[in-house]
Amino acid sequence: MESNMQDGKLVIRLKGKIDTNNAADVEEQINAIIAQAGVKDVVLDTSDLEYISSAGLRVFMRLLKSLSSLEVVEASPEVYDVFDMTGISEIMPVTKRLRTISTEGCELIGKGGNGAVYRLDPETIVKVYYSSTETLDKIQASRKSAQKLLALGIPVAIAFDVVRVEDGYGLVYELLDCKTVGQLIHEDPSTTQHWAHEAAELLKQLHTTEAPEGTFPDARESGHRWVEVAKGVLDEEQQARLHRLYDLMPAKNTLVHGDFHVGNMMVQDGEIILIDTDDVAQGDPIIDLAGMELTYGFITTDDQAMMTMGMTVEEMKAYYEAFLREYYEVEDEAILQRYAGLRKLHGMVKLLYGMCKTDRLPQEVKEQHIPAMRAGLMQILDAMGL
Repeated sequence: MESNMQDGKLVIRLKGKIDTNNAADVEEQINAIIAQAGVKDVVLDTSDLEYISSAGLRVFMRLLKSLSSLEVVEASPEVYDVFDMTGISEIMPVTKRLRTISTEGCELIGKGGNGAVYRLDPETIVKVYYSSTETLDKIQASRKSAQKLLALGIPVAIAFDVVRVEDGYGLVYELLDCKTVGQLIHEDPSTTQHWAHEAAELLKQLHTTEAPEGTFPDARESGHRWVEVAKGVLDEEQQARLHRLYDLMPAKNTLVHGDFHVGNMMVQDGEIILIDTDDVAQGDPIIDLAGMELTYGFITTDDQAMMTMGMTVEEMKAYYEAFLREYYEVEDEAILQRYAGLRKLHGMVKLLYGMCKTDRLPQEVKEQHIPAMRAGLMQILDAMGL
């Protein structure tokens, strides 16, 4: 039995079997290690535990009563099932060991701000998250968000498995022989208007669907988070102005997706299915529209557009123009200009956030572009009287 300290918690690695024959000895050893460490927060690593009986479960229950916190991690499917069937997983955190997969040789469907999507086989795809920015907790939260959206009638793909992929994590979805909206438009540009209409209808469905308060995060917090991440390149007055922008944003219980673009829309049996629910929130639709302005307004090369959207820049811009007409359904130029200004304003805040957050851009590139972005953002605030 081995142990070490990680993030203030005592991690004890269990091996072999825990049954009637050795449960008392195992309990004695665990208690001795805990006493020597002098801590009350314990993690039991069961990656090498092959079997546990009811006698072993009673050891865990007694430990739970004597500690401030106890969690079980890396349980094999067989061991996890024992915790799950007995209901113990409801009273203490128990994490199943993740299977490991490889995307070597798999078709790359597209890349986005927080990960890349690959087709594993004709029936499944996997979204692989960038290990440097996306935590397992956030990925698990995305899976739960998808379940909540489905219950509200939103067409989303449900991830049935969380997996390890090299040094990061991924979500596996069952989607049969489907393609993204971007790929379909690239294959047949004459379908642009059709898919623009379908996407606009889906986003309007999201923006008019109410969820009970607190079901998803408050979208205003997304804006505040953008500002907080970018505060290193903003002075105190600039930070205050941007935070005020989100303080003044109205609270709403309607849904926003947070990353609504053609690379996150898979088409199955003629229906658009959303695959990315990492940033679903409740609030003002401008959060979604700002993200779209950023996505479609700042991609300037065909290589980048094909990589992220599955379509060329020309196809992307034609789609976006058609989408905006379908979404807004207004002809008044003054109103449309107002909408465009708001999209650009919030889009630039999100762009600044993205530039500061990513570690995939060289520092010299950031230093070259961020000052101009910051100046442009302040000019828009001035022009809009904000």
